[in-house]
Formats: sequence, structure tokens, C-alpha cells
Amino acid sequence: MSSGRAEPDLSRRWEALYKDALFESDVRQMARRIQLAKHAILDRLEDVTCARKKQRFQAGELMALRNANRSLRVLEQLYLTETTDKKIA
Repeated sequence: MSSGRAEPDLSRRWEALYKDALFESDVRQMARRIQLAKHAILDRLEDVTCARKKQRFQAGELMALRNANRSLRVLEQLYLTETTDKKIA
């Protein structure tokens, strides 16, 4: 029987990594921050969409995860494409 503490910790983990990526000021660190956040979000999406566990999650978390994933894709396009273009030029 679980203590119930693992679920909130997983939720906070993706949120913390997501915020780290959003507020990263060092462009050289951006790719790593985005990668870590995306992996955590995708892991959490798997948990949330698992049919047996759906009742355990707060309403709106699925939408928050999807929005966060979209935001990270935009960050990738803005920062990573820009730095890749500079290296090629």
C-alpha cells in the first residue's frame, strides 16, 4: 500500500523542470532544460492517460501537461533553431 506521497512528487517534478526551462537565461543550457522538461512531461502524460489511474489526477492536469508540452516546442523553435542557424552561418 502506498503512502500517497509519490503522486504529488511526480506532479511537482514535471512542473519544476518545466519552469526551469521557461526561466532559463543561459541559451547554452536551454536545450538540456527543454529536454529534461519534455521527458518529465511525457512520462507524466503516460501516467495521466493510463485508464486505470485516471481518477487519481487533479482535473485540468492533462490540459496543463499538453499546454506545457506545446510551450516547450515553441521554446525549441525559438532558441534552438536560432542557435543552430548561427552555428551554420
